[in-house]
Amino acid sequence: MPADTDRRNALLDQLKAAVDDWHEAESKRITDEAEFVKSVMRGRTGSERANRSNTAAARVLVIDDIQSFLTGDGA
Repeated sequence: MPADTDRRNALLDQLKAAVDDWHEAESKRITDEAEFVKSVMRGRTGSERANRSNTAAARVLVIDDIQSFLTGDGA
């Protein structure tokens, strides 16, 4: 029995090491891919700036609409 327990523990240690290695590699791959996609977006004729501008304009519009609704000034 002790040999079986030792073998099981050794296999579990190997499995943990393999999972840790896989997790580290997969996390790096995902991070690298995200950075690549961001760099592509930054390089596409200013689309990141346009997106930020659209987001800012939408935020102002929503805030104005909510303010109008709350104050009763809206039509």
